[in-house]
Amino acid sequence: MPATTLYTETPVPTKRLSPIFVQALRYLLAAAGLIALTGCQAPLTREAAPAAAASGTPAAHEPAETVLPFAEPEGGPRELDGDIVFSYLVGEIGAQRGDLQTAYSHYLHAAIIARDAHAAQRATRIALFRGELADALRATRRWVELAPNDASARQTAMVLFLRQNQPAEALAQAEALLKVADARGAEGFLQIASVLAKEPDRAAARQLLGELTAAHPDDAAAHFALALVDTAADDPVAAESSAREALRLKPDWDKPRVLLSQVLAAQGRRTESLEVLAQGVRSSPDDRVVRTAYARALIDAEDYPAAMDQFQRLRERSPDDGDVLFALGMLGIETERWDAARSALQDLRNQGARHAEATYYLGQIEEETGNDAKAMGLYRAVNAGPLKTDASLRLAGLKAKTGAMAEARDILQQVRVLDADRVVDAYLTETRLLQEAGEREAALAVYETALAAQPDDEDLLYARALYAAELKRMDWAERDLGRLIELDPDNADALNALGYTLTELTDRYQEAYGYIRKAYELKPDSAAILDSMGWVYYRLGNHEKALDYLSRALDKSADPEIAAHLGEVLWVTGDRKAARRVWDEALKSAPEHPILRATVERYR
Repeated sequence: MPATTLYTETPVPTKRLSPIFVQALRYLLAAAGLIALTGCQAPLTREAAPAAAASGTPAAHEPAETVLPFAEPEGGPRELDGDIVFSYLVGEIGAQRGDLQTAYSHYLHAAIIARDAHAAQRATRIALFRGELADALRATRRWVELAPNDASARQTAMVLFLRQNQPAEALAQAEALLKVADARGAEGFLQIASVLAKEPDRAAARQLLGELTAAHPDDAAAHFALALVDTAADDPVAAESSAREALRLKPDWDKPRVLLSQVLAAQGRRTESLEVLAQGVRSSPDDRVVRTAYARALIDAEDYPAAMDQFQRLRERSPDDGDVLFALGMLGIETERWDAARSALQDLRNQGARHAEATYYLGQIEEETGNDAKAMGLYRAVNAGPLKTDASLRLAGLKAKTGAMAEARDILQQVRVLDADRVVDAYLTETRLLQEAGEREAALAVYETALAAQPDDEDLLYARALYAAELKRMDWAERDLGRLIELDPDNADALNALGYTLTELTDRYQEAYGYIRKAYELKPDSAAILDSMGWVYYRLGNHEKALDYLSRALDKSADPEIAAHLGEVLWVTGDRKAARRVWDEALKSAPEHPILRATVERYR
């Protein structure tokens, strides 16, 4: 059966039933001995039946002083008769048994003879579930007639009239919905926008809301609603215009300001987007919504220090806000403002709700600042949650760093036992730690064990291949990288690694070029692949192309190995001054890089 954006639930009975409906069901079900199956409460008496029941809104939920815009119609009969009981019962049984056409007909009949809005609503839902828009509209007309102040009825009628190409009637229902929402203190334009933004006929939805906005030209909410629908329709130009008009009419309203900034950012106008929010922060410094949006936009712009300053201001105003504390902690780690990060995460940890998460990142701070013993204590304290395994992996790394390799390996073995989803991560961590400790045979043995358990795991194959290349074992590296390419012929990283390794360890330069060239076609903006292209051209004797690719690679990434390669080609081609300049600049940030140092020492 076709689904609908108005209602997607199956047409089974709801718990909020009209009084006469409850009476009818209880009367017949009790007679049939089925009363225990209904789950209903004690029957409502006529005196207890609220006047608002016909509108679908319980009287207890309606403030006494609310004056609704439309007169409620007189209720239907309060006593049961055979026709009413039969219509309710057949409608309900039809719904339960999947005979939806019968259910629809009898619910609609019950709505007419009993003047029951609930029955009309049920008929509407059944018709919508069946995808019968004409039937749904017929039932909705009755629903609106019986419950003129029911926002759901008006909203449903508006959409059905729109889908049935009756825009004037749809507009009338939208105006009525605005009046109902205004009486109840709700945001009517936003209710309308939330529905129209999902309509498949975007042009019709936009036309309807545009006409409604034209009728309320001085209402900022109307223009904001129009901006929302324009955004949903992927029309950033119209959305920008509508959002700016909403902001002109109501300069201190945060919603259109935030939306405008998002629309501008989506168009690539990030500077303007940030300025819109910055202006909002300046004019309304206590507006939490705008300042939060500004802080997040600064993160998107990778201006982390400025973002952190904004979150600090938010923390001053809301010191217990967990999201703000977490953001401060993460930004502090990113910008290496350790004290600020530590303070925020400690406060977050003390709140308890995100204790494990805060503890893990506090451990990272202590590890980064050289407090290994404290970091290990914090990692041990992460004994639950999704970061437990990450904490164990980091704890193992610190254990290995202090010389306790056996303890580190025991921790990683526990990870493999306790977390089936992170087995490969534990193996990769163990091999890395053994490689760093110079325990070559142990590292290779772990790779063998890991690949015996996970024979075609791409991460394990790639890691072992790179280690084999480091050991200058071309046969091992070629075997693993070749298997990776068999599994995924378009694996650009594997193609590049095999080509580069062939360039470094063999004289099979043309074959190496073929692999690197394919990798370059797949990822032309990769600095690593550009470096490989330059290096294989150098080995092939094409210095001009080597310089081109290596220069582009260094422009993309200030990697010391790329600098070593570019400097070597510059030196060999006679531009020694430029070579020294490239090497000296790289040595400032990576003075101990082995490839860079070896290259510099070889030529100086």
